Amino acid sequence: MALDAQTASRVKDKAEDLFSKGKFSEAIETYEKIKAYGVKDPRINLRMGDIARKMGNNAGAVEYYKDAVSNFVKAGFIIKAVAVCKIIISIDPAQQEIQAKLAELYAGPQGAAGEAPAKPTAPIKPEAAAQPGGATAPSAVAPLKLPRVPLFSDFNEVEFLEVVKKVRSKDYPAGSYLFREGDSGDSIFIISDGGVEVTGQAKDGKTVVLATLTEGAIFGEYGFFSQAKRSTGVKTVSDSTILELTKADLDDIISRHQRVSDVLFKFYKERVVDRLMGLSAIFMPMSKEDREEILKRLTLVKAVKGSPIVKEGEMGDTMYLIKNGRVAVWVRDKAGKPLTLKEMCEGDFFGEIALATSRPRVANVSAVEDVELVAFSRPMIKDILIKYPAVKDTLEQVIKERVVDTAKAKERQDATLI
Repeated sequence: MALDAQTASRVKDKAEDLFSKGKFSEAIETYEKIKAYGVKDPRINLRMGDIARKMGNNAGAVEYYKDAVSNFVKAGFIIKAVAVCKIIISIDPAQQEIQAKLAELYAGPQGAAGEAPAKPTAPIKPEAAAQPGGATAPSAVAPLKLPRVPLFSDFNEVEFLEVVKKVRSKDYPAGSYLFREGDSGDSIFIISDGGVEVTGQAKDGKTVVLATLTEGAIFGEYGFFSQAKRSTGVKTVSDSTILELTKADLDDIISRHQRVSDVLFKFYKERVVDRLMGLSAIFMPMSKEDREEILKRLTLVKAVKGSPIVKEGEMGDTMYLIKNGRVAVWVRDKAGKPLTLKEMCEGDFFGEIALATSRPRVANVSAVEDVELVAFSRPMIKDILIKYPAVKDTLEQVIKERVVDTAKAKERQDATLI
């Protein structure tokens, strides 16, 4: 039988008809005729595993699922491959080697991205097809050039295996909430199958849909990195398989593989900082490409509770974005006593005025709790001002507004100028 797409589709329809009638043996025998086509459509192998499991043939199901893992990776569906790995281990915990095989197939020797590959020959679009760049991964026979998947593609083989071991896969029926507004944000989620809605509360109290996410999408990263409460809710719009990585699990991996911390910071810059820059009046005029160049130059700074970050009177050569934690902006009143003007938290920028104008700092900033900050240096801002003169106008307007705010704030204790 010639295995072209039309033939495979016809045989699949026949197999599914048999399955719907409860004729599982006949269904799997029919699927066997197009098993080889699983290289192009790994869902065939996945479905065969599902049917074998339905028949109580767990050993057979595991073998079909292993084929699905290999073919999903080759087709560029790494998230689906991870989810199938978890099915295999749930059936037979002794099958741990499948995770190592997946890491060997997918992760590059340094976790480094290569050139963008051609689209894999698969009937559905890989979750990473829209991402720039690609990842080069070795196999036992020949190197595979696979689409880049955010976060996962930057791990080397050992790190990738650690992450795969930790990740959890869970099936959610349609209408299930993964989290609600106000919940703690300590997990990153990846959609393997299905879709979700991101919801929020309108001013009138009604729930509104802010976005719809489908296979391959990653969400929850803002709350994860900021350690803040969820600002939105997320619920499934169809039966879905979702992967979850918790902060505790990643912290455990970092304790043994420090480079994972660098990978996470890179992911944070790409997913969170870039978004915040795009929303900031200062960075809004910049193209995405220029923002990406700035992102490469950002560094992470940590400050412990009570420590000074910015001192009044010092020349400012750094602007900060709060990754997580809180800081206090304060000055001394006429009596020399500390006067708190404002507290700032995750997602807030500070220090941009002194940095852009070369004027001394006009307030102090101290860590209210342990805090992580993203640092923007003077050369970065200088480069931006040269290429985007409109940013200078924006800064001048911000300065005027904040000077007025500061004057008033010393009376009402609500300043915003730093």
